[in-house]
Amino acid sequence: MKMRSGQVAVYLVLVLVAITFLVLMNVGTFLGVSARNTTMNGGDAAALAVARYQGELLNRIGKWNIEHLEAALKGDEEACREISAKQLRCCFLDPLEGLSVGNQAAKENGCDRNDRMMAILKQHAFDVRQYYAQNPDVYPEPWEGAWEEYAQRLEIALGQGVWAGPDNVDFLDAATGHMLLNRDFYEAIAGRNWCWFHFNAPGLLSGYTSFRDWGPIPGRDPETRRRKCVNSEVYSLQLDMRVGSALDLLGTNVIMRLTNATADDLKNAPLLADRTQAWFFYERSEWRNWWEMDPDGEWQFPAVGRVRPEYDVRGCAAICRVSLGFANVVQDDEREAVWSGAAKPFGTIENEEGERDVVTALKGFVTDAFTDVRLVPLDSVGGRDLSTADPGWMSHIRNHLDDYLKNGPNKLHSCFYCQQLVAWERATLRSQGQRWLKLHSRECIRPTGGGGGHGGSAHGH
Repeated sequence: MKMRSGQVAVYLVLVLVAITFLVLMNVGTFLGVSARNTTMNGGDAAALAVARYQGELLNRIGKWNIEHLEAALKGDEEACREISAKQLRCCFLDPLEGLSVGNQAAKENGCDRNDRMMAILKQHAFDVRQYYAQNPDVYPEPWEGAWEEYAQRLEIALGQGVWAGPDNVDFLDAATGHMLLNRDFYEAIAGRNWCWFHFNAPGLLSGYTSFRDWGPIPGRDPETRRRKCVNSEVYSLQLDMRVGSALDLLGTNVIMRLTNATADDLKNAPLLADRTQAWFFYERSEWRNWWEMDPDGEWQFPAVGRVRPEYDVRGCAAICRVSLGFANVVQDDEREAVWSGAAKPFGTIENEEGERDVVTALKGFVTDAFTDVRLVPLDSVGGRDLSTADPGWMSHIRNHLDDYLKNGPNKLHSCFYCQQLVAWERATLRSQGQRWLKLHSRECIRPTGGGGGHGGSAHGH
């Protein structure tokens, strides 16, 4: 009888341990799902709030464009100068306030403060003063003292911290166009995703020999940098200030449509022919058709079905990265849920034929056209390529890549991306990929991503 009691006690202990473990598992799952939902809501809410603010700024600049035309018709040269100055300040400085707008939305939705992102942006304010302002030939100021004002506005917008990190900051000093700046390259190494190499870098596995094969990482060309110096780096409106005659830039039909002026009114308005006037247009390289990403219509564009013609235009967007820590009760450690939401402002205008059309239809001239915001896939606005709100990635490309290109993988840091470069340097890993593709490359299928209902969706490359 005593033996049976002992056996029952052992059995009960095992049952209690199993029940406790299951409870902890359920608690851990609940905490993880709850954190994920919180970050999804916070990231999407922040992106929508910032995109709505971007639309308001674009409408403001668009209204001033029309007022500029009307002032030119009246011959009011001083009003023309004042309007152009207001537009420039709005385009260059006001998008920085989007930081505060996004932070408020993420904070209200329960996301964590990101101190590492705060440090990156504070350091950038220092860099603006130290490098941009001190090198006007490289980073031309939109007006005298503009870089100091920019640094001050950035610090004010940061306030007490960062809850929604801007994930598509267009840094003027950013390096561009190199495989080592492609996060998908590192993720393909980590996941042994040989199909990625098959589609995106077919000769790299067989042709690579050592880190000395990499070419230098290029920076922006001077003309691109100069053109971008009228825009904020954070939540850029992606506009272009063109100096010239309104008659040459727009033509008589567009001017008459926008101002209700007659042909005689235009003849009697010499300021419309003044080649020193500044006007704001959508930047051609950014405000392109969505489908230019996928000229053959095969797989690249992350949407289901075709985009309606009146909305078939890319352009400025907001990508907000948020995070929330939660306890992993099973393994007794801390985890982090991360989410990036993307959104952009939308609108339509009436083109020269009187039809509803994309906002750029009037020769790219900015008008008061934006009426709505929508969540969009990350890849449709370049989010995955930049990831400027990921402190680990930013630290890697800013602080680690130079060491790697000079010294190879022997003196690398312990970050995730550095570890992948160490693995990549091994000839056995590259040979493994070549052998796999030789046998299985026909099994590789390009990923097809859909737009989805939330901004965190991403279309794989």
